[in-house]
Amino acid sequence: MPLSVPVKEAAERHQNGATLVDVREIDEFEAVSAPGAINVPLSLIQKHGKKAFTKAGVDPDTDGLLVICRSGGRSAMACQMLGAHAINVDGGMLAWVTAGLPTS
Repeated sequence: MPLSVPVKEAAERHQNGATLVDVREIDEFEAVSAPGAINVPLSLIQKHGKKAFTKAGVDPDTDGLLVICRSGGRSAMACQMLGAHAINVDGGMLAWVTAGLPTS
């Protein structure tokens, strides 16, 4: 089970410089996302592995890499692929929006 944090802690970490990767598909990401999040769809991760992150300009071996999806399932899978340094955002974008955190 990957390390996870609540959305408010994730937002604070992101505001303080942590990278936030959204693994939802492009259409989901374009509909609503956290400001500054980088979209690396899980489908690409499953196809290309860590290279999908590199192609998006994200170092997949960064400590404290925050990973978010719609509700937490896909991001948990991505975190398992990334290893112990990745952090799953509990509840995903559903919890982010419910908590009243900023979206774009």
